[in-house]
Amino acid sequence: QQLCWSGCPNHLRPATWRLLLRYAPGNADRREDKMARLRSEYADAVVNYFDKYDPDRASAHDKVTYNQIFVDLPRTNPAMALFQIEDVQQSLHRILYVWAIRHPGTGYVQGINDLVTPFFFVFLMEVTGEDEESVSCGRVMEHITSEQMKQVEADCYHCLTNMLDKAQDNYVHDSKGIQEKVFRLKRIIARLDEKLVAHLESNDVEFLQFAFRWFNCLLMRELSMPCTLRLWDTYVADKSFASFHVYVCAAVLLHFSKQLQAMDFQDMIFFLQKMPTDEWEPEQMEVILAQAYSWCQQFSDSHM
Repeated sequence: QQLCWSGCPNHLRPATWRLLLRYAPGNADRREDKMARLRSEYADAVVNYFDKYDPDRASAHDKVTYNQIFVDLPRTNPAMALFQIEDVQQSLHRILYVWAIRHPGTGYVQGINDLVTPFFFVFLMEVTGEDEESVSCGRVMEHITSEQMKQVEADCYHCLTNMLDKAQDNYVHDSKGIQEKVFRLKRIIARLDEKLVAHLESNDVEFLQFAFRWFNCLLMRELSMPCTLRLWDTYVADKSFASFHVYVCAAVLLHFSKQLQAMDFQDMIFFLQKMPTDEWEPEQMEVILAQAYSWCQQFSDSHM
């Protein structure tokens, strides 16, 4: 767990994530049987919920869920060719719809579609043995087998389920959990950089205008996949990652403090909605995580 928090090598990441998310049992003697059983359970759920979906017979809630996921899929990591492939979108549709039906208390909320993509990317690399470039461009889908796809889907479903268990209040329909974290982010920034907060307020820039997405999608729309994977190594290893994420957002925002203080309202909104963080390398995430951890230790007694 401590090693993964500090970054996991590509070849160890799939097995490590499954273990830390308690999808794969720690007991190696039981692992193969339990994984086979859980993968079979997912396959049965796909048949019962997705394959048998009939818009003429489905409830109004199920139709809304099914259609909302379908609409969100083309907007899921649009910069990566892999996630624009029809078979991949169909796979994500199955994962997300089954998850939503089996979690009626939360249901599907926009943003969850983004959260499945790191798992899909990592497990696709694992089963095919392909490198990041082959997976990113979608070339990997030309020769993947149906059995490999079933394994990837099942692993994504179960890992997504266990990951979301750590951040349930982020994905309720009134977004109350996210709003509370955004307000907490503002309080932290006010303690660390009063001038930035004063500048934002004097230009009528509200934190909710730019930071809501940072919590809803865990900064995934701001970062490249390699940076996201590095960030998720820490989040998978941290049972309190939803709280720690507030400090990561603070570190990202304050990284650009001087630039933001030289901007007016329009320039700030444009900048914050499309930050140059997509050009960062994983090494930059190490700096962000170290700073976030320092502040978390300073302001919170409950972390780690």
